[in-house]
Amino acid sequence: MDFVIKELKSVNNPRSIHGIYPYRGKIAALDAEQILSQMPKGSIVLDPFCGSGTIVYEGLKYGLHTIGIDANPIAITLSNGKIHIPLSFHEVEDEVRCLINKAIALPEVPPVAEYPASLFHSKSLDEIIRMSVLYTEMSDYLKACYLGTIALTARGCNDYKWTSSTVGKNIEPKRYIPFYEKLQLKVKKHFLPIANDSMVYYEDSRNLDKIIQPNSVDFIFSSPPYFDCLDYTAYYARIIYDILGYERIQIRSRLIQNFENYKKDMKIVLNKLYNVLKPNGQVIFVVGDKKIHGKVINGAEYLQAISPFKSYSIVERSYSGTSSKVFDAINKTERKEQIIIWTK
Repeated sequence: MDFVIKELKSVNNPRSIHGIYPYRGKIAALDAEQILSQMPKGSIVLDPFCGSGTIVYEGLKYGLHTIGIDANPIAITLSNGKIHIPLSFHEVEDEVRCLINKAIALPEVPPVAEYPASLFHSKSLDEIIRMSVLYTEMSDYLKACYLGTIALTARGCNDYKWTSSTVGKNIEPKRYIPFYEKLQLKVKKHFLPIANDSMVYYEDSRNLDKIIQPNSVDFIFSSPPYFDCLDYTAYYARIIYDILGYERIQIRSRLIQNFENYKKDMKIVLNKLYNVLKPNGQVIFVVGDKKIHGKVINGAEYLQAISPFKSYSIVERSYSGTSSKVFDAINKTERKEQIIIWTK
């Protein structure tokens, strides 16, 4: 099918579930919507790099059967949190209140790693760690809210000098942020339940043929990993991995974000995508120009060169209403964004 793709002047959407956590590099919900809304109702849509679940969640609004895959545990937690919101707010409200009371009643809390301990006010950190003891008892939605509130609290404890997506200098003295209160507010703010017809898999997309049958998917829609190697385990994610005891270095080694191996890894994924796509099915990748070693590389042309697809089209547009436009001004570049559409 021929997609109509418009250049959006702004992609800000204040009332959105996707503000639940500051996931780096996520596609804007409004940008995802303009593609998803054109797909026939009932289509099976795969996002092989689903990140925080924007495409998986937004597709449900248009009666699509969405599938998400990611090898980052934080991404999977956020995606599941968005698609598994209970229909009753009172249910979630009771859950968070009950767990906060249990956390307060804990006689002691486990020690925390040195790095996250240095970033919070001692009282805020105590509340975070108490809730972490009960993490496995939380519903998917509450887990996602918990992660988002950690990021929000870290920023607040450092006098809001950090941006919403990056961790800055360690600011002293620390400001006390009431974590329990902020968690309850986040649970309320992002409570936007939706009828669920999705599956999310914690898996490496290089192995997606283990879970997706050949010739079974109508559309593949994704914003793939940046080939300038954006670290999806850094900043707020690093804080969370340390608090929850994840092996961050091991997780990072499994992600497609090593520039030396990027071309080889993405070629494997593209071949797997070709196999699971139905005949005449389409792949839509939102990519962009990247500056590597002082040279701007066209993202669509880079991926097309390693793609098994013969039929394709590319729509190019300028960055508009995003932080990328700001960084272009700083770096004296004029990068473009491309949407590449392959047809099997």
